[in-house]
Amino acid sequence: MNRERNNHSTYDANRQAPIGRTATLYCAYCSCYKPPNAFSNTQLDKAGSRHHPLRCKQCTPAQQLSLTCMICAKTKPLDGFAKAQRKNAEKARCLKCMQTREDDNPNMSEDEDGDLEEDENYIETWHDVVSHPTND
Repeated sequence: MNRERNNHSTYDANRQAPIGRTATLYCAYCSCYKPPNAFSNTQLDKAGSRHHPLRCKQCTPAQQLSLTCMICAKTKPLDGFAKAQRKNAEKARCLKCMQTREDDNPNMSEDEDGDLEEDENYIETWHDVVSHPTND
């Protein structure tokens, strides 16, 4: 079978250079050459890519297991925060504080960036209120 390769294939783009057993790799964070066993498997998978600087196990930070709520200032485990709130640890709000805020003003919601925006139902209700004549 003579197969022609599609010019738009990701086959070659997803292939990475193999790493030899005796090779040393450069950690971009501590500026040292280290053996492959000093790197995680995920980092070794990235080793062939120019766009991903490698980080050895010693330079890799530990997994974060808790966050501090910016509203109540309490440190809680990750399951006390919505997944969207976990992405930006500095602006994270716990589920309880988010629920309190929603209860205080149910017509306001937050987009993925945490910015407040008015719900469409609120705008329609506001227009309805404004359009009704008052008996002054």
